[in-house]
Amino acid sequence: MNKTRFLICSILFTLMPSFQVFSAELDKATSARLATLSKQLNVSLEDLKNAVGEATYEQKVIDSITKPWEAKPWYKYRTIFLTEERAKAGAQFMKDNLPVFIKAEKAYGVDREIIAAILGVETYFGTKMGAYKIIDSLYTLGFHYPKRAEFFSKEFANYVKLAKEQEWELTEHLGSYAGAMGMGQFMPSSYIHYAVDFNGDGKKDLFGSREDAIGSIANYFQKSKWKFHQPVAYEVTVAKPAGIASLKNKKNTLDTTWGALRKNGVKLVDESIRITDDQKVKLLALDADEDSKQYFVVFNNFISITRYNTSPLYAMAVYDLSRAIADEFSNL
Repeated sequence: MNKTRFLICSILFTLMPSFQVFSAELDKATSARLATLSKQLNVSLEDLKNAVGEATYEQKVIDSITKPWEAKPWYKYRTIFLTEERAKAGAQFMKDNLPVFIKAEKAYGVDREIIAAILGVETYFGTKMGAYKIIDSLYTLGFHYPKRAEFFSKEFANYVKLAKEQEWELTEHLGSYAGAMGMGQFMPSSYIHYAVDFNGDGKKDLFGSREDAIGSIANYFQKSKWKFHQPVAYEVTVAKPAGIASLKNKKNTLDTTWGALRKNGVKLVDESIRITDDQKVKLLALDADEDSKQYFVVFNNFISITRYNTSPLYAMAVYDLSRAIADEFSNL
């Protein structure tokens, strides 16, 4: 055997154990799931296996998802986001990027203060985009959190697909414990479907481009059927909450009409507002404090916000922050 042939054989023999160990690490369930995802999402099976090899299980991800902020009552949750400092920062951010916000309004029909509020709630206007490696978060939740494994394993595969399209290193970007990323905290599937190149530089960059982030959020809301300059929610009083079916329905749907609620003793706090009886709405109750409720009638645009995050608390926080930002902006 010549020296060159001997050297090649030696290298191959040295590498063999590492391949065997990698294969052993992929249990049958993981291998089967990766094969399914490869077919469903048109992602290379080899790329998925390599991604699993690069990912690390993070217990802190599991700890975080089992104690989400949305589990807090409304009166505690709202104080996280509804601060004077955040509202002022949002107004300044909107002023600094006003041409982009105006462009987004014209292109997508989404109110600028809502876009700003999403950025404010999600990442404090792009300054806090997360401290977890996205690949680790999605791997941990996709393959070690059975309760949401189907969803997160699909997002894991979408991230692998997205990283290849964007020419990212898999371990390059940081995001939330749930794998959301960029200024607007898009999940990988949302990044793929809703991100836009709003500044025209040939890239869809939600990490470094304010223009792309603003445009992409606007695009997301347009696809979620946002109605420009239309109401989101009004505070109401409720005489007999127990008798109203809308309060018992936890789905994010407009399940009744204003006329039906009015006949059940629901009244607007601001009596100057006019709503037609056939207007489709939903009645929402939030915890004002430990012993009382705060009631709202919500509209199509509130439901659009829940398409971004399904929690009604989140939607109300975004709406309240948007109003605070608009008020601060008017004073600049």
